[in-house]
Amino acid sequence: MSSGGLSSGNWTANKHIFKNDDILYENITKPLLALPFHPITSFLERYTIPVICVFGLITNTLSSVVFLQKPLKNNSCSIYLAARGIADNGFLLTLLIIWISQVFHLRLGTISGSCSIIIFLSYVCGFISVWLVVFVTFENYIRICKPFVVKQVCTKTIAEIVLLILGILSVCLYNFPFWAISADDCVPFPQHSKTVQAFVYADTVITLALPLCGIIHLMGAIVCSLIKSSNIRKKRTKSGVTQSGNTLAKVTKMLFAVTATFFCLNVPSHIYRYVIMINGFVFGKNDNARHSIQEEAVHHTTLLLSYLSLSTNIIVYLVFGSKFRQVLVKMCFTCFSSTKRENRQSRFDWNRPCRNPELNKLQNPVTRSLTVLVTDKEWTSKLVPLERAYTN
Repeated sequence: MSSGGLSSGNWTANKHIFKNDDILYENITKPLLALPFHPITSFLERYTIPVICVFGLITNTLSSVVFLQKPLKNNSCSIYLAARGIADNGFLLTLLIIWISQVFHLRLGTISGSCSIIIFLSYVCGFISVWLVVFVTFENYIRICKPFVVKQVCTKTIAEIVLLILGILSVCLYNFPFWAISADDCVPFPQHSKTVQAFVYADTVITLALPLCGIIHLMGAIVCSLIKSSNIRKKRTKSGVTQSGNTLAKVTKMLFAVTATFFCLNVPSHIYRYVIMINGFVFGKNDNARHSIQEEAVHHTTLLLSYLSLSTNIIVYLVFGSKFRQVLVKMCFTCFSSTKRENRQSRFDWNRPCRNPELNKLQNPVTRSLTVLVTDKEWTSKLVPLERAYTN
């Protein structure tokens, strides 16, 4: 996936794939221009990554808030998508920290423990994000192919249990940066170098191979079911049956769009990473000489596409999610109305009569300005002579 596996590909996996023992340390500590990059790679690293990260952080936060609003929060799919937005933000935040460290020469890798935390968060957030997409695809499969068990399987309780299990598994699987990688120089300890390499290849299976196979299988079943349903509808002429089919399509089309977008944006990086790994196994140590800066530019371009899948989710939700649009518009209108109401209340209403009956007699503008100063009952008796002086 674009998150866990590919993020690690930037910092950890490349250490073994490109046979560069310092790549993990260099990506965090060295300035961007100090690395031997193709011009395309340098442009992508310097200008597109911050835009993607900032846009994704804002829109993912907004999407998660919308999915947790009343009309949507009782839906299990909304729980998955809201959690995915948070996980994607975690990965984008680590990516933005790396970019800031490179561009502004901050050398954050020299801060004790920072490298381990960044690697841990990238793995954990990537793992959770990719498997949430798998569960969204599975729920879409249930809704289309097994509609009779939707009420038993697609529940909020099951979604919360799934999130808890994914969180525990991710922490158990990816805690190795805290004990296998040096907190000072961001390089694996010699005695744990093979262990780290094993975790990298295991992560490739967990976040690339298994999710990809699962998504392909589920999407294939969904497409076959939709084609079959379409053929059945064509043979029928009753409007009621046709309306039912359209309703089903409206319910599931956003989930299908989420999976399809994720699949299309991540397949290029998946393929390229598999090619790199196969070359690493075939050529061994000579693999380092076979990776030109042009090939690295292709690698970073495919990574950029996978990063887009983390930050453009709200576009899919707005285009294909009618309920999402309704809740978002309602939420924005409510926020705008409350802000306008607060601004209105903050202004002093000169025409509003004072609660104190003695002060209601003050009609002269001068005496009315004096009433603004009255905040205590004992001042009322002192203000009455002033009232007579100005009104007589």
